[in-house]
Amino acid sequence: MDWRTNKVLALAAAVVLVLGFGGGFLVAKAVDGGGQRATVDARGNPIPQKGMFDGWLSRFGHPRAANAPRAPILKPAGFAVWRQRIETTGPNPRACVEFSRPLDASKPYADYVLVSPDPGTAPAVTVKGSELCLTGLGFYDRRVTFLKGLPARGGEVLRANADVDFVFGEKPPYVGFAGDGVILPRQDSDGIGIETVNVQKINIEVWRVPDRNLVRKSISAPEATGEDEYAGDWGEDAVGDDGRRVWKGEVAVRGQAGQRTTTVFPLGAVLRDMRPGAYVIKVRDGTGGRDLGDPDSDSNQPAQARRWILFTDMALVSYTGADGLDVTVRSLKSAKPMAGVRVALVARDGDDLATAISDSQGHVRFARSLLDGEGPADAKMVMAYGPGQDFTTMDIERPPVDLSNQGIGGRQAEGEAITAGRAAAGIMDSYVYVDRGVYRPGETVRLVALLRDNQARAVTNRSGFLIIKRPSGVEAFRYRFDKPAQGYAAANIVLPASAPRGRWTAIVQADGVDEPVGKVTFGVEDFAPQRLAVEIARAASATPIRADESRPVAIDARFLYGAPGSGLQVQGEARVKVDYDPFPRHKDYRWGDEQTPFEEKLVTLAETVTDGDGHATLVFNSAEAADSPQPLKALFTASVFEPGGRPVAEGTEIKIHRRPLFLGVKVDPGNDSGRQDPTVGFDIIGVDPNGARIAAPGVNWTIISENWDYDWFQQDGRWQWRRSSRDAVVARGVMNVGAGGPAKLARRLGWGDYRLVLEDPKTGARTVIRFAAGWGAPAKDAEAPDFVRVSAGSARYAQGDTIEVTIKGPYAGEAQIAVATDRVLALR
Repeated sequence: MDWRTNKVLALAAAVVLVLGFGGGFLVAKAVDGGGQRATVDARGNPIPQKGMFDGWLSRFGHPRAANAPRAPILKPAGFAVWRQRIETTGPNPRACVEFSRPLDASKPYADYVLVSPDPGTAPAVTVKGSELCLTGLGFYDRRVTFLKGLPARGGEVLRANADVDFVFGEKPPYVGFAGDGVILPRQDSDGIGIETVNVQKINIEVWRVPDRNLVRKSISAPEATGEDEYAGDWGEDAVGDDGRRVWKGEVAVRGQAGQRTTTVFPLGAVLRDMRPGAYVIKVRDGTGGRDLGDPDSDSNQPAQARRWILFTDMALVSYTGADGLDVTVRSLKSAKPMAGVRVALVARDGDDLATAISDSQGHVRFARSLLDGEGPADAKMVMAYGPGQDFTTMDIERPPVDLSNQGIGGRQAEGEAITAGRAAAGIMDSYVYVDRGVYRPGETVRLVALLRDNQARAVTNRSGFLIIKRPSGVEAFRYRFDKPAQGYAAANIVLPASAPRGRWTAIVQADGVDEPVGKVTFGVEDFAPQRLAVEIARAASATPIRADESRPVAIDARFLYGAPGSGLQVQGEARVKVDYDPFPRHKDYRWGDEQTPFEEKLVTLAETVTDGDGHATLVFNSAEAADSPQPLKALFTASVFEPGGRPVAEGTEIKIHRRPLFLGVKVDPGNDSGRQDPTVGFDIIGVDPNGARIAAPGVNWTIISENWDYDWFQQDGRWQWRRSSRDAVVARGVMNVGAGGPAKLARRLGWGDYRLVLEDPKTGARTVIRFAAGWGAPAKDAEAPDFVRVSAGSARYAQGDTIEVTIKGPYAGEAQIAVATDRVLALR
């Protein structure tokens, strides 16, 4: 199932369609059509003058109040580079960088500074508070790299290198737009942010493109054009002859030379009326005083930019399924569904294919047949017409959101790139596979096709063909299947000795279905068979490696015609990684440190040569795996080289248990379907390196609550986010773990993310388990601030049951849930 949404990007990033929107698009000041200047208050907010905003409040919503809260300039969470400045008042310029945490003046910060290009002598480094300054760079442009590991006063360090560019020369004029958004909310917005550098005045034009002309346009955010560059104001993202200018004026810019300044243009204040369509804002450097040559020439042009704008309070989401197109309309201000909105499905030629009125859920549906038109009748856009002449649109030909990285599989649409999303088949689908991926001419390909309908039931009442095509696309074989009783079709394909080399294709064609319902590819190549057999003595992996132990691994090589593989080169390597199932006899128990897992390590073993009987020994030393309290494993690979130089590899797995004690935890999440906080239970055991149960008296345990905070900040002109955790100890104690039954621990925990830390002070054994109370898995390290967790709990359900679904967003707001298979079943 494909789903699309309006592209809504604002300075303060938010999930508009899920959690609501109360902020503006961008920020600053402007003028009206008569050229009258707008004044600003102490905070830079526009103060309406008489006549400037007449009629806007009643017709076009209302702007955000001057004293309304606005997003401050936030420090990055954690320790990071925050902002920079250049000080040129003295004889030698200073380049200064402010960090988000105080620095320690006693640290050798010069060791963490790299300057490019090299100034020839090391710059002088001074530290005061959270600011670090460099002297000796001269009046030249430099890139300063602050190296990973640079310390703060409290012990935090930079986790990655940070580059900061210092520019001393004069910057060319620049005019552009803040952010990448194309939607300006009609309610509670400041206006459109125009960014400038070394510009004192901006010429602004507002163009309107009527709704039906939008089918020929691309509503986008083109890149800004620098001075003396060709603007390229043509093509699908230009107005052309499809719109007309509705306002023209100029705006004064108040900013320091060389600094980026943001000026707000309140679009709603300059519009005389609202009609369905989109707007294009064109901005140019109007400072004057520069010799830019012929204004009609393709060269010598001022800095300029243009931006498409949808001035609306409506947001659209669409779902394309097997039975048609579902569209929902919601308010950008409140995120609530909007009922009574006329929604039109518009063809490529601008005509309506169908119209519908949104219901109480803001939902309309268009039949699948309306999406199958060709040429001018092809469905192009969805357009919504709301109250107060409100209008918005969505191009349904844009690539849908790809859900494949969210644990949702599916079949790729025929001929589509993997980034185009996933598609369910129509009335029938097939999973097709072969027994190998590559064959030699003369061998037999065993082909199997599972036949299923769109509800995953076996198809037993439909006939068809298995068709095999050569690499050229010419049909080579055809096998008929006739209403298979078990819902599958199979064929053994004997490749001729003259079979062409390359990628062959097998497709499943069902009667009554136009397109193939499944396919698979396989290769036909000339390849030499293996002539050498390599065996690893499995006894080496039967017992875990202990601390400071060297484990010999015996290798046996022989030729397939019987002779021993003597005098052959042998190489080996061991890939050391975390063992998530170190003790299989203790099912469902978890081990190791899930907060800071062991980093995978590759160990190269000493090379050797097989003796006269084809035997060789490789030695693995556990000390090379690092001293970790976690249970590890080494994926051991031995390669023996044939006389022609081709390696034949064989592998085995050896467990590494360097500590005398390991603590395991089994988590019982409790009943999370009720209204009370669940009681989470833990079974705790101790085992020796061989997995035998042993006693562990005096084990310290701690339950820690992980409280996640999300911070948006702007760095290098781009909005970024960082997640940080505030840990709070919920409970702690000491327990005795016996050799008999597991030790028990239970706590009633509020919904959230937690860690259980077990530590044995005598042996150094340590286990850290992350878990969640009240919903599914705990938060992932890379979980974004707009990520919403959805869980149906741990209960099992049958057909006809009522399922209680829990949704946890990063902050409060309105949510809309689509229940779907290959079509939308319900919206809530």
